[in-house]
Amino acid sequence: MEQFVDPIREELESFAVGDIVELFTVDATRIGGAQYLFAPTSVQAPDGSFVAPTFGGNTYMVIPFESQGWDFAAGGTLPQPTIRFMMAREDGDGLTVASYLLSLLSSLDDMLGAKVLRVQTLRKFLDDGEEPNPQAHMGIEVYTIARKSNQTPDFVEFQLQSALDMEDVVLPRRQVLNYCQWAYRRALDNGSFDYADVTCPYVGGSYFNANGEAVADPKLDRCGRRLSDCKLRFGENAELPYGGFPGAGKLRSS
Repeated sequence: MEQFVDPIREELESFAVGDIVELFTVDATRIGGAQYLFAPTSVQAPDGSFVAPTFGGNTYMVIPFESQGWDFAAGGTLPQPTIRFMMAREDGDGLTVASYLLSLLSSLDDMLGAKVLRVQTLRKFLDDGEEPNPQAHMGIEVYTIARKSNQTPDFVEFQLQSALDMEDVVLPRRQVLNYCQWAYRRALDNGSFDYADVTCPYVGGSYFNANGEAVADPKLDRCGRRLSDCKLRFGENAELPYGGFPGAGKLRSS
């Protein structure tokens, strides 16, 4: 079967993967704020200097922070990542960063309910990279700030929840249906994909229609929501993030 590979997938499957860059957008518009763009580290520019990363025309402010807990599990609870923002920036301007973060916390009620979007791409695909491409990324992960879990003079920490897990609901409490309930990416007319509010983790460059047939045109990419569709995209023997219950069709009421 012919495979259609997009730039990010091709790069990740090579033996010489470049530097991975994490980019975050905190969208606080629905709680009275704005969109705030952050990156945990700067990147090295072609002239050797270190600059804030720019991707798709957007520049991401460098505020050092740590994050963990992003792994997507096939069963059980959905990921609940934590982000810990440090009160000192890479250039040592701790007062400015602390004031900025504290002002957001004060004016936006600890930013509870703000949406957090995480994007991972490669250094070469940034706007000043060797192959600038705003569509070359590993998908957009969407979370919401559930609570401020800790705050000290040195850092402020948030716990996030998936858009599907706003009430601490574990996967077995979904409707027991034999089709996947995750939101699949949406194909756009220009051949790229819209990953906003998408919960299926697939970001690959192999395309299939709703009948499970391989297609070359990304605009025809549709998931049939069957277990077989999941295997086509992730592999026959892979750990599948299938959002349905394959045994549901075998259940019979007595």
